[in-house]
Amino acid sequence: MGQGKTPDWKVFNRPWYLRLLYTIAGYFKNVGLMLWSVILAIPRKLKQFGIAIGKGFYGFGYRFIRGDWRTKISYAIFGFGCLTRGQVLKGLLLLATEALFVLYMVFLGAENLWMMGSLGDVAQIDGDYGTVEVHNSLKILIFSVLTILLMLFMLYMWVANTKIVYAAQKRVQEGKPLATTKQQINYAFNDGYHVTVLILPVLGILIVTVLPLICNILIAFTNYDFFHAPRAHLFDWVGFESFVNVFSKTYGNAIWSVLGWTIIWAIFATFTNFFFGMFLAMVINKKSIKLKAFWRTCFVIVIAMPDFVTLLMMSQFFSYQPVTAQSGAFNHILQQWFGINKNIDWFGTTIANPLRARTMVIVVNLWRGMPFTMLSTYGILMNIPEELYESSRIDGAGPVRRFISITFPYIMFVMGPQLITTFTGNINNFNVIFFLTGGGPFTRIGGNAPGTTDLLVTWLYRLTVSSSQPEFSNGAVIGIFTFIISSFFALIVFNSSKSIKQEDTFQ
Repeated sequence: MGQGKTPDWKVFNRPWYLRLLYTIAGYFKNVGLMLWSVILAIPRKLKQFGIAIGKGFYGFGYRFIRGDWRTKISYAIFGFGCLTRGQVLKGLLLLATEALFVLYMVFLGAENLWMMGSLGDVAQIDGDYGTVEVHNSLKILIFSVLTILLMLFMLYMWVANTKIVYAAQKRVQEGKPLATTKQQINYAFNDGYHVTVLILPVLGILIVTVLPLICNILIAFTNYDFFHAPRAHLFDWVGFESFVNVFSKTYGNAIWSVLGWTIIWAIFATFTNFFFGMFLAMVINKKSIKLKAFWRTCFVIVIAMPDFVTLLMMSQFFSYQPVTAQSGAFNHILQQWFGINKNIDWFGTTIANPLRARTMVIVVNLWRGMPFTMLSTYGILMNIPEELYESSRIDGAGPVRRFISITFPYIMFVMGPQLITTFTGNINNFNVIFFLTGGGPFTRIGGNAPGTTDLLVTWLYRLTVSSSQPEFSNGAVIGIFTFIISSFFALIVFNSSKSIKQEDTFQ
């Protein structure tokens, strides 16, 4: 025991619940320490960023002072030094980048950037000659954000252009030959192949992910809703008014209720699938079980169909409509085979039973998601060294002790990252809730209040897409809130797991 230095609840023979509490406490302690280290690192990173910016300005000015006339002209005309020194391909690419940016700014970017502060001031005009839409706040916002991103990119290209031209000048002054066009092409498809291949994916990420994310954040600071929608009205900047609406004034109680159910759902949806899938894998992996391939195939069939097909099928299977006296196949089975004459409202939509609806979506999700864990766990079980089990049997360990000391730690070490990402995915698990209950049952009729099975992501969808009076700014606030929660689990918790910290060290 290290002369009494080890705390009592770390002792191996303590009750299982004490060991579990200690593990949970240690886990949250590690997460807290990681968050604290991130906070402490912010000033250092800001200082390093400032130093890097200062060095960049110094180098930018140094190259201009030491550069010849070709280099100095290149500060205004991209690639001029390369073109006049025979590097035609590189010079044309730099010049084309500048020319396209100038054209964009003249015909589109400058105007939208100028109106970003007001988001437009001339609304739609309906007259004898048709409808004329002068300003569109959403387009102004999108194109102004795109303009800012392009300006940052051009700032980077401006600095890179000076480096390229000055490097060419230095080579000429040192009597070294410049790379020919053929050599530049060969470099792009050999040593620089990674840059050539990754340019398009990076541009795709910027356009499809970064641009919408920034616009979503900015929309949260506007009054963009049904009454201020483009093609009907303009919308304006309102500061933190939407945040006050979501977290206090309009949806103050609802948002925390939805968040609580979202976390509960994510916990149950993740860990029921994990433990039941692990149990099935262990059963099928037993040596006494015959037809292992057949049993695996039975469960694989469940995940072979698209999610929305199976979920819609299950929704109809358990459905019940008292108005039309129609019920799903499961109620008919109970009536025909078991003599139960009462139709059961399995999803609690007609009697507003949240507990029943929430239980059913967890059960259906278990049937849908359990095979994924089973297949992953089955592959892990087949790769656990048999020598570990033989040694434990010699030492007198029973099946329970072998599971606690060998099987479960091995599975958790390999599947820890997957378990965390599955939890994060369940926070945003739109399909199960939308196709089974649609967010219901609804205890409040009318408006955009959430249903009792709504997750943050399904409520966001109803606020912005399926509502007759969409609330885009409030939806943007919920989107930001969901992003922060998902990022916490996807980044902080993931990086604090033993699978990442102790990679390739499991014994």
